[in-house]
Amino acid sequence: MTESTLPFTWIVTKSQPHADSLVIQLRRQSFNALAVCCIEHQWRDWPDLRQIGAAGPALLFVTSRAAAARVEVPEGTLVAAIAPATAATLAARGIKVSIAAQGGVQELARVVSESGAVPDGAEVFYPTSDAALRQPEHLAAVATLGLRLRVRTQAVYATVAPPNLAQELAALRSATAPLGFAFWSPSAIENFSTANGFTLPPGPAVLIGGSTLRCWREIAPPSWRRVYIHDAETPLEWSLRFLERGAASESAG
Repeated sequence: MTESTLPFTWIVTKSQPHADSLVIQLRRQSFNALAVCCIEHQWRDWPDLRQIGAAGPALLFVTSRAAAARVEVPEGTLVAAIAPATAATLAARGIKVSIAAQGGVQELARVVSESGAVPDGAEVFYPTSDAALRQPEHLAAVATLGLRLRVRTQAVYATVAPPNLAQELAALRSATAPLGFAFWSPSAIENFSTANGFTLPPGPAVLIGGSTLRCWREIAPPSWRRVYIHDAETPLEWSLRFLERGAASESAG
């Protein structure tokens, strides 16, 4: 099998416009990729966020690219964000990130809690999704922050399944190449399952994030256990290339 062979069609399950952007990027790297969005966002306003810092020391705590792409705060607000993607999204909008951490929401909460730049009793404004409010990782992060800070959480967007998801997944049955999947959130996995995604032929799954892995272990059937945990600090194409080369070696053997 040559280097140019494309053994999988990679299904990108992100919301738009991120899914199409990533598909374009992957195709430029000679991957066969297709966007099948397993989540979409319905935005909600949080008026209090526009007054952040008015009543005393405050911090904006951002853990998702979706929130980073829409949140508006006064200039000079102290901001903490997960690196690299969420922090980069804020920076691209001209919002300075003063505190960053890799590894997820719990690690960011720990770094903020230990930071001397955040005074005791400061208000933490934590915009997130309705789905995230139910996740153990979110609850643990809030508990860490709450040891010395006042935490205000708000669902600024709802994460829902696209209305045509079941039809889009069913259409994949006619794919000529084997399918591989990439998931970034528990919600995407849950919606994929509800829309009968797990009735498709099992393929390799690339999972990004600890909560995504936990959800996969809870929901995915035994036949879908070919899983690769992607390190979000590295380009996604590294993980996809690793899996494709592994498939090529198995086929040659």
